[in-house]
Amino acid sequence: METMRRRLLQWACAGTAGLAFPALAAKKPSGDNVMRLGQSTALTGNNGAVGRQFRDAALAWFEQVNGQGGAGGFKMELATLDDGGVVERATTNAKLLTSTHGAAGFFGFAGPGANREGMQVALAEGVPFIAPVSGMDVLRQRENANVFLLRASHRDEIRQIIRHTSSTGITRVGLLFEYESAGWEIRDSFAQAADAARLASSVSSSVSRGSADVAAAVPVLTAANPQAIILAANPSASAAFVRAARKAGYGGGFYTVSTVGGQVLLDQLGPLAVGISVAQVVPFPWGGGSVISREFLAFCGDSKITPDFASMEGYMAARWLTEALKRAKPKEATPAALASALEKMPPINLGGFPLAFSPDTRSASSFVELTVVSNALKFLK
Repeated sequence: METMRRRLLQWACAGTAGLAFPALAAKKPSGDNVMRLGQSTALTGNNGAVGRQFRDAALAWFEQVNGQGGAGGFKMELATLDDGGVVERATTNAKLLTSTHGAAGFFGFAGPGANREGMQVALAEGVPFIAPVSGMDVLRQRENANVFLLRASHRDEIRQIIRHTSSTGITRVGLLFEYESAGWEIRDSFAQAADAARLASSVSSSVSRGSADVAAAVPVLTAANPQAIILAANPSASAAFVRAARKAGYGGGFYTVSTVGGQVLLDQLGPLAVGISVAQVVPFPWGGGSVISREFLAFCGDSKITPDFASMEGYMAARWLTEALKRAKPKEATPAALASALEKMPPINLGGFPLAFSPDTRSASSFVELTVVSNALKFLK
């Protein structure tokens, strides 16, 4: 990993507000046969583990590709700036990535604020916004011609969870969400799915953005006596809610959306995580039950990467991008060439996992699978 980090660009900085950024700076070719990508994500704070896992796997894949001559004739570089989950830092980072680091595209942004603001900066700067770690609907509008998503939406995840609860006879479901734009989308998706499933009752409550204070939410949700509660707040708030709800005597089940970070939740809760069902938007990374998981596990062994869902997503996103460049063979490392390579990417099987980019949803996959935490504190399908 140290060799990889020396050979690939990787920065972590907070940045400062109020700087002037030249418009369209990233429209120039990157030069030196290098395709430079920029990422703003939380490497520290509540979602730091997820950001690090995604980044490390993507970097390791780019290192492997570079050792084999690059992708479409270009070496891959990734500059990562730590935003700590702070929206203002994410905005500054996005501007720095084009103006200072010369990114031809944004890659793997994570967190509602980083993705919302990052998409706007990408649009203003004329660079593609690639594989954000987000289920936000606002990214999935057909008019967002610069957005290229790998994963399913939160709407897809909520629908799958409600289908599962309904199939097991559950008719009363609650939702914990974060009071910000992504959380509002999840709340609305939950209401729609609950209506479609004709649930007997559905109730929702929120926590403030970035907060782990669940004191007000616990009585609101538990008083309704739901048979299951969906966790869709940040990992710390979701873990705090489970602890407080169990202490208050709640005995129902818990489900989470993928962006809560199943492994992070497990690490925070320990034995209290047993039985929690976690929605996943990438294939199960362990056990070698599929071609993609066997390839991923071999890659992790060679690259000293810890296999989990976040690193699987980083690996798949990086692999999807380099495959697009290999097929397109662009002449220059420009934002337009990068976007064109992804837009024209035909449907492929990535280790048997189908990816077919749709301009209607701006996404290559709608895959959602539910996993559960076992008594051994492992994920099971």
